[in-house]
Amino acid sequence: MEDLVALGEALVEGRTLAPAERRYLVEHIEDRTARSPGYLALYGTTVNTLERLAGRRWASLAMRERLELVARHRLGVSQVRPGEELGRFPPEMRALRTRAVPDLIRGYYGSPAGWAVVGYDTFPGRCGDLTRYTRAES
Repeated sequence: MEDLVALGEALVEGRTLAPAERRYLVEHIEDRTARSPGYLALYGTTVNTLERLAGRRWASLAMRERLELVARHRLGVSQVRPGEELGRFPPEMRALRTRAVPDLIRGYYGSPAGWAVVGYDTFPGRCGDLTRYTRAES
C-alpha cells in the first residue's frame, strides 16, 4: 500500500500528500482490490516492478528520486507508442503504465482532494454553502 500511495503522490502532486489526501488514495486502492477482479494482481505487479526499477522499496525513495524515475521510465504516460522500448520488463511496464497509473490518477482526482486541486470547495454530491445557491453569483 505504501509503495502504491508513494507512486500516486509522485504522479498527482509531485509531493508528499497530507494525511487526508493520502486517505482518499488508500480508500480507492482498497476499494479497487476488494471490488474489481484483477486489481490485486495488477497492484502486486506494479509494486514488484517499481521495486525492480528503484532497486529498493519505492516508498523508501525521496520524492526527488521518485520523480526522476517517473520521468526516466515515462511512468506518468499511460499511452505506449507502437514500437516503444519498455525496458527490461515490457509486460509489467505496459500494465503499470496503461492500467495502474491511470487508475491511481483517476482515484485521486475523483476524490474531494482531487476536486480541490481544480478549485472546487465542495465535492460533487455534497451540500456546499446554501447561500451560494440562493443568490446571484458575483
